[in-house]
Formats: sequence, C-alpha cells, structure tokens
Amino acid sequence: MKLSSILLPAAAIGLAAIGGTDAQQTQPACSSVYTRKELLSLTASEWNLYKAILTAMQRDGWFQWFAYLHRTWFGQIHGHSQFFPFHRRFVHEWERVGKQYNGAFAQPYWDEMRDYRTPASSQVLTSNWVGGNGQGANFCVQNGFQAGWTMTYPNSHCFSRNFRNNGNPTSWYSPEYISSFVQTSANMAAFRPGIEFSLHGIVHLDIGGEMSQPTSPNDWIFMLHHANLDRLWWQWQNNGHMWTMDGPNADGSAISINSNIAYFNEPIRNVMQLGYGNMCFQYASNPIRRRDLDSTAENRLIHKLPQDMLTKWFPETAKKTEGIAAPPITPSQLAPGKSIPYPGTLSDDWIRMHGYNIADVRKVEATARSFVDDMKKVGYTSN
Repeated sequence: MKLSSILLPAAAIGLAAIGGTDAQQTQPACSSVYTRKELLSLTASEWNLYKAILTAMQRDGWFQWFAYLHRTWFGQIHGHSQFFPFHRRFVHEWERVGKQYNGAFAQPYWDEMRDYRTPASSQVLTSNWVGGNGQGANFCVQNGFQAGWTMTYPNSHCFSRNFRNNGNPTSWYSPEYISSFVQTSANMAAFRPGIEFSLHGIVHLDIGGEMSQPTSPNDWIFMLHHANLDRLWWQWQNNGHMWTMDGPNADGSAISINSNIAYFNEPIRNVMQLGYGNMCFQYASNPIRRRDLDSTAENRLIHKLPQDMLTKWFPETAKKTEGIAAPPITPSQLAPGKSIPYPGTLSDDWIRMHGYNIADVRKVEATARSFVDDMKKVGYTSN
C-alpha cells in the first residue's frame, strides 16, 4: 500500500458531492464515471487495446499535435497557478481523443513514488510496458510500444530517451514526503511549486530525451506522469481544498476559479471537481465515492515517529491520534526497511528553460532534504 494514496483521512478521500451538490459547483453531476488505473494494474487485454489506440493516435498525428500545443503554450502553463488546471484539462483532452478510437480508453497513471529509490529499474520502463533508455548516438528507444517510432514535431527524429546520470537516475521523491506535502500545503501558492519543482521536474529531467523538452508529450510517459500529478492534486483538493485556487496567473494577476484555462478558454472552475461537467473520471486510488482506508502505512508512521515529528510533517495523521491509543500494528508492519534517500535536484538549465526562479526551486529542494534529515534523526525506515 502506497503512502501517497492512504494518508488522507477517510472522510477526505470520499466525496459527498455525488450525493449533494457543492455550493461552488455550477455543472451537472456526471451520470457515470470511469476509472483511471495505475498502469501496472491494467489487464493484458486492456494494455493490448491501449497500445493499439496509442499506435493509431501516432499514425494520425495526435502525438505531434499535443507536443505542438504544449510547446506553444509552454511559458503560460509553468511556474504559476495555471499549472494544475491546464494539465488536468490537457490530459483529459488527450483522453477524449483516445476514446474516439475506442470508448474503453482511460488514461492510466504511473505511481512514480513506488519506484522512487531506483527509477531506472521500474517495471514501467521495461519492454513489456513503455520501454527503457535510448541507445546509440541519438538515444533512440529500441523497446516498449514506442520503439522505432519516428516523431515528426518539431522535426523528424527518432523517438528518444536519455536517462540522466549515465542511464541511472538518482532517487526521486518518496511516498512519505509527497504524502507529507499533501498534508502541510495550505494553499495553491504553496502546493503548486512544491510539486512542480520536485516530482514534476525530476521525472521529466531524469527520463530525458523527449521528456526534457517543451515537446515532451511526444513521450507517452508525459501523460502517465501528469495523470499522476493530477491524482496528487485531487488528493490535496479532498484534504479541504476542493475549490482552492490562488497565487499568480500567467500575466501576474491573481488567479481564481473564474480565470480561463490557457488555450482552452474555459473557466478553471469547470475542471475543479471530478464527477461533474466533463470531468467524469476518478482515480483507482481515490474514487469519488467514500471508501475505507487500509491503515498499514499510516500505522507505521504513528508507531515510528515521535509526536512532535508527526505533527510537523503529518499534521492530519497527528490529529487522528490525539487523545487515543495508537492502533495495533503487526511485526511485519514494523519490519526493518531502509532510510529515505535524498531526492535528485533540477539542473540550472532545466530551471531556466521553464523560467523558474532558481532560489524558489532550491528552497523546495531544501525542504525535501530537511524532511529526509528529520526522518533519519528518528531512525525512520521505509520499504
């Protein structure tokens, strides 16, 4: 069980909106919702169908089109609060196109926190799934369903990946840290840079090749990655921030749910709440309807962290333990693990390409290192 999907209170994961309309909601509830699954949970028949759909989308120029859109609007969708609503709408538009080929298509996500220790060894990056690192002088990908593809935008070239650190990227962000961040971010002005400058950036940069360019939608990992980031946003929304939209817009003005989404020219409020309007999907780890939570990983935190550390980094979890005895835990749940490693950092070139403020990025990275330091101080280990 992944901490990134279980540390929110049960009432927060469930969404009562299906049974009663939120006061901010102006769109009708969906009559039905479909589920975006984690990639590795797809059945063989589902994956074969999806590969056929994606191959047809490449044939018909859709990878080129979405790469073009992302590059064209690049400066207006990164580094400010357009980031999450634009990419939610962007991935949904991609999914809508896929459904035109077959209505069963639902864009999966990659739970990258599961693979954070040694990303290059992820099962996702094998020949049975999306393939691995590129080969040769041009880093052309030779396995996975995109193997041998010729991409046509912004010019004709082989489909490429170039894993950082000589093919062996350093660690990404742990599920504990991401779960902590979901619990501690008070507003979008904090949540957006904390995710954009951490998990968002490190996956793009470490996969490299297509993923390290403004034309990154050429690599289907882009859609897997941004579906996962959207899933994290949805978790945060369900932690008391369903309609939270603040911080700067692309032009420096204050953003709100009534601001238009870049390119799509529709209000942000249209994409804020899953299960309404055109957002008729849910995530397998965060269904719209209420569900019970498996408390295994949460119990590990409760038993392993001193109360002050729990309150500092996991305030929602800490609140649940106030005045009550710690829940029982089995020996296997306390089995020795490994200390959490420091996550990798973004390069100055990557930061400049996005127009980020270097000091702001380094501040986010320093917070992540401080989290690791605190976990090490108390001897916390993780699987």
